[in-house]
Amino acid sequence: MRSESPHKAERGDEAQRAWKRSLTVLGAAAAAVAVAFLIQSPYMAFGVYAFLLLVITAYVSSSAWLAGLECERAADREQVWQGEDVGVTVRVTNRRGWPIPWIFIEDDHPADFPRKGPNKRLAILMPGRSVTLQYKLTCPRRGYHRIGPVLYESGDLFGLHKRFRTGETRDYVSVLPTIAYIETFNVAARRPQGPVRITNRIYADPTRINNIREYVPGDPMNTIHWKATARTGELHVKTFEPTSISGGTLILDLHEDSYVPEKRESRMELAVTTAASIAYLLQMSGEQVGLLTNARDAAEVARYEAASVSAQNRFVMDEMLQEEEESTRISPLTVTTCRGTEQAQKIIENLARVLPGHGLDLSALIMAGFITLPRDATLLPVTGQVTDRLALTLGMMKQSGFNVSVFLIDAGTGYDQAASLLAAQNIHLFHIETERHLHEISPQKI
Repeated sequence: MRSESPHKAERGDEAQRAWKRSLTVLGAAAAAVAVAFLIQSPYMAFGVYAFLLLVITAYVSSSAWLAGLECERAADREQVWQGEDVGVTVRVTNRRGWPIPWIFIEDDHPADFPRKGPNKRLAILMPGRSVTLQYKLTCPRRGYHRIGPVLYESGDLFGLHKRFRTGETRDYVSVLPTIAYIETFNVAARRPQGPVRITNRIYADPTRINNIREYVPGDPMNTIHWKATARTGELHVKTFEPTSISGGTLILDLHEDSYVPEKRESRMELAVTTAASIAYLLQMSGEQVGLLTNARDAAEVARYEAASVSAQNRFVMDEMLQEEEESTRISPLTVTTCRGTEQAQKIIENLARVLPGHGLDLSALIMAGFITLPRDATLLPVTGQVTDRLALTLGMMKQSGFNVSVFLIDAGTGYDQAASLLAAQNIHLFHIETERHLHEISPQKI
């Protein structure tokens, strides 16, 4: 169960402080009125009344001015590659019947995204009139990034009260991962791309007849070769070749504990690039491909519509803008293994949104998906470390009829241990230290 956000506690403290300040002002005004009556000074009493009227007017006006604002945002693209631009247009309209003497409008966006054009403006907003902001963002990194909400800042004419409020709408842009274009890569055997015959019989392929033999009690009736039976007068059955292995199921490990903290972010990004590159290559080769990962999906926690919130302090408002819900998902994120012209695109779009997970580790992930994993596709785990438990799990999968190739991401000194553990299970290992190593993969190394 998650603990309460510290920002929510800070907002509560801010509200309490504001309430105490109001009580202090009212108490001081009451004391001043009492003194005015005691000394029988009408001018002092009128001065206190005027001050209270000024404070109340300032408070009410600053609250009312932000109540009738309506924001519309449009992004010209919802999905881009790294380094591409997204154009954003924001239109803020005053729907109330009174003017707003001054308002500061700012559209929130990721701080590290270079911007062309202003995303903020100070304006006077008359009834029914609008203010428009137009700017472009350059998207430098993979992810599912939020644009918005709009931040409004206004106050009374006397400078006694300031109000901050957020808009209700948020937009998201999906930045796709980098793809390293591998010239050729065969996940099935030491030969060029294409279906291959294997010696490990998984199950028979009824489309590939191998031979004809005499019937043996226990043979299924649907394998009887009726023409041979009629010609010889004795029952004969068809035998089939085992199914071929083609394509692969990518098993992406983004569990936080699989990557050391010092290089965690860069290694995870390299793991995502590796998975995206292989998915693209397998589809271009006409093979089946799928995805299984223990990562969290950023789209699950995205808040496209959220209640407008107010604050009296800019620092508290900035902290509120940075808040995001945390995903509680522990079930694997999957893209079913199959052939298709859009299969790689589905996988790449999912990879654009993945976040580090802290639920299932890689061994548990593989066992959780064991029933649904197709045996005619190679298992392609992509991970930051190989443990004893993972090596045993992969060994069990190999004994169950799966073909397995592991991609180890920039493991440094951990490579020797990983190679030793997987060699004991007769599992091939690729060590991907940089994106350049993806370009160097060739069938001769498989």
